[in-house]
Amino acid sequence: MRKSLTYKILAAVLALSAVNVFVPHNMLAYDITSDNTTISPEETINDNIYGNGYSFTINGGTINGSVFGVGDESYTGDASGGNVTISGGSISGDVYGGRSNNDSANNNTVNIKDYVIISNNSHNLVAIHGGHVNKGSANNNTVNISCGTIHSVFFPTYVYGGYSSSGSANDNIVNISCGTIRSVGASIDVYGGYSEMGSANDNEIIISGSADITNANLHGYGGHVTNATGNTLTIDGWKGNTKSVQNFNDIAFKNINWNENKPVLTITAGSTDDLENTTIDTIHIAGGSDINVGDKMTLIDGNISSIGDVTDTFTAGVALEGTGTTSVDNEGNVSFTVNNLKASSQAVGAAQTRAASAAFVNQGTDLISDSLDTISRDSSYGVKTFAAVHGNRSKYDVADDIKINGWSTIVGVGNADKFDNGSEFSWGVFYENGRGNYRTYNSFNNEFFRGDGSMVYNGGGIAARYENKNGVYTEGSLRAGMLKNELDNAMRNVNGSYGYETESAYYGAHIGVGKIISLSDSSDLDIYGKFFHTYTEGDSVTIAGDKFDFDSITSDRLRVGARITSNKENKFSTYYGLAYEYEFNGDADMTVQGLRADMQSLQGSSVMAEVGFNYQPTPDSPWSFDLNMRGYTGERQGGSFNVQATYTF
Repeated sequence: MRKSLTYKILAAVLALSAVNVFVPHNMLAYDITSDNTTISPEETINDNIYGNGYSFTINGGTINGSVFGVGDESYTGDASGGNVTISGGSISGDVYGGRSNNDSANNNTVNIKDYVIISNNSHNLVAIHGGHVNKGSANNNTVNISCGTIHSVFFPTYVYGGYSSSGSANDNIVNISCGTIRSVGASIDVYGGYSEMGSANDNEIIISGSADITNANLHGYGGHVTNATGNTLTIDGWKGNTKSVQNFNDIAFKNINWNENKPVLTITAGSTDDLENTTIDTIHIAGGSDINVGDKMTLIDGNISSIGDVTDTFTAGVALEGTGTTSVDNEGNVSFTVNNLKASSQAVGAAQTRAASAAFVNQGTDLISDSLDTISRDSSYGVKTFAAVHGNRSKYDVADDIKINGWSTIVGVGNADKFDNGSEFSWGVFYENGRGNYRTYNSFNNEFFRGDGSMVYNGGGIAARYENKNGVYTEGSLRAGMLKNELDNAMRNVNGSYGYETESAYYGAHIGVGKIISLSDSSDLDIYGKFFHTYTEGDSVTIAGDKFDFDSITSDRLRVGARITSNKENKFSTYYGLAYEYEFNGDADMTVQGLRADMQSLQGSSVMAEVGFNYQPTPDSPWSFDLNMRGYTGERQGGSFNVQATYTF
């Protein structure tokens, strides 16, 4: 009796010790009790590890059991938010980001990296689950495998982004970027989502880096699903072999390393109908690739009898885009041939911003000419200091209009003299600075995005003006400096967004002639013609592996106009003007990856109207102030204003 009772008690204890519950677990369990716990390499744990919802890392050692980020095999609550990282050691059981029987297992993450061996010496299979649930949802879970080893002997190996027996397994990701998945004498199956009686939508398997999946079967979804849409296999900068590719709605080829002699994806044991309902809607070639019209590359090498719809467009880096033709040959290989190649629309935008930045530097020449007018306008002679601020909001009519808001300043010192013969000569040396900002609007893969740019120039020069006693004058200037253009979120590809920065020297000059005609004692008419020349050097940048070579830009503008000044004898004098301007050049050329892009040009006509006010407190005051406002239409549209102060010693 006593012996029988002892055996019964012992059997009951052993039975209870074999049951794992979320809280509390059996006394032999290893429980994580705080966030960011690390299990050291020296440890050997002869039971399961329970994360209890805390994030933890297994950094080595031997785990003779399974690993649960949150929940366990008997848990009936919500097993969501688990975070398990395995970066070394050996595990003999299964790995779960989260596991629940009757609730949900969502938003869990399992990271397998470095040198990890997940072997099997006590179970009939090896499985890694981002989230696992029997009755409920297993959504938005992620399994990342990077440079680890998933290994079993004689038993199947399974990797599930999300697994549900009778619910949804949606929006799960399995990301294999490095490492090896292998087995000896058994199958290896990787599922984006798996559901026996529910939905499996929008799951993704991503293969990249140096992942070794030679012996794996890839499944977009598995089970007896009620619906399955949006399940994608993404091949990202990877080339290699796998046994089969099944149940994917789409295959996306990203960052293809263009090579005509080697296929991207080789399927070694797939059936002829595995891809008949699978589309290819993304073909993106890595930046910096040497691509030419007529080139042909094998995307899939396998026993493929047919494939679903395949896009006829492709992109390459950020710089190029084109069209092509997909074909399936007699050996079951899927190939893509380049039919047309051109600079991408977002790449053309880079030439537009170059043209706009050159136009912004041109505005500095206007400020130099205006400063000469101002220091020559009053009747004070001697050493002069001057400072001016120019604000503008302009739109330039290139292929896509670009609007620039900016400020330019000029400060200098000079001299104004009047000679015995009635002629006048004024000159000045100056420092100039300009800062502007602009926005660009582009699209990639039918997604519109905005770029934010800024321009800065710094330089200096000299200007002079001579006027004879008859009111005929000649003026000119020389200037030089550096122009810096920076644009954030300028371009995109499948990997994200990119900005860039250019820096170029600029040189400028202008010459003008005119005649001031007296209309009365208090008013006169100024008729003038001015020619402005600006040269901006070229530059080269590399964006996402693509090389952009910007040519130099030469701008030649001719402006002819007239200005009437009234109330000259008062403290406040006013002036009004109208001018016509024509840009002869202003061409911004560039090549991208050796391919000439469409030219962007500032060439064209503009009309300017202006009104201004000049204030001198008293005839003997050393101070003089000038306010000028202008409006533009035509090639340049918008408005500007100048404020200048002059002090005569």
